[in-house]
Amino acid sequence: METKIEVPILRIKGSSVEDLIDEVATELPIRLILNGEPLVTLLCTPSELEELTVGFLLSEGLLREKSSIKKIDLNEPEATVHIELSDLPRDFSKLFEKRTISSGCGQGVTFTQYRMEADRRIGVQCPLLSLDDIRQLLKTFRNLSSLYLETGGVHSAALARGQDILFFSEDIGRHNAVDKLIGKAFMKSVSMENKILLTSGRVTSEIMTKAGRNRFPILISRAAPSCMAISYAEDMGITLIGFARGERLNLYSWPKRIKLD
Repeated sequence: METKIEVPILRIKGSSVEDLIDEVATELPIRLILNGEPLVTLLCTPSELEELTVGFLLSEGLLREKSSIKKIDLNEPEATVHIELSDLPRDFSKLFEKRTISSGCGQGVTFTQYRMEADRRIGVQCPLLSLDDIRQLLKTFRNLSSLYLETGGVHSAALARGQDILFFSEDIGRHNAVDKLIGKAFMKSVSMENKILLTSGRVTSEIMTKAGRNRFPILISRAAPSCMAISYAEDMGITLIGFARGERLNLYSWPKRIKLD
């Protein structure tokens, strides 16, 4: 599936009008079928769809172990991903009774939210990063997305260890980009503990829940966090950094993981 398409546009600058062909990011509805039953339709960039499916299920708490995945099939003509899981949570059916419309621009859906009694606080190991490490990561991260440079229409997410970016994903949705990244690391058996999650989008409670549930101790964003995201970060033991651009950043929680001098 193509991640971008060409469309005719009129580009207007001042009093001049020009006919052009522009490139825009592709957006398609992809249906996720879990154990033969429709679960959700995700509006996304049609790339890394198996990774997106796995990451979404991990973030929702429906998937815990790689051995639980019995089968996963992508049907491109039907725009569906079929996945079969064993060991679904006992309260699996109840998740369908209550859905939350997320804060994503595409009005995404989530079944679960952060639960203090179920999501363990991440232990603090200090420090994991210096300010120079963060700046180098951001410099590398900013230049990885060719699709963003071509279309300006996608979000990015990356998984890093120290100054090294191990995995990178992008999508029209910031939630999807993070889920693709999480699914990619999980399918390659790379632990997310003691790794860093970078995102280009704003950090809301759903993004923070994804980070905490997948055991990221540090989340760095180029954009703003919400008040609920900051509260979740405090509860979950996550070092939250926002507005990380150039030489500046805001540190909102658990600063001991960052070497500040």
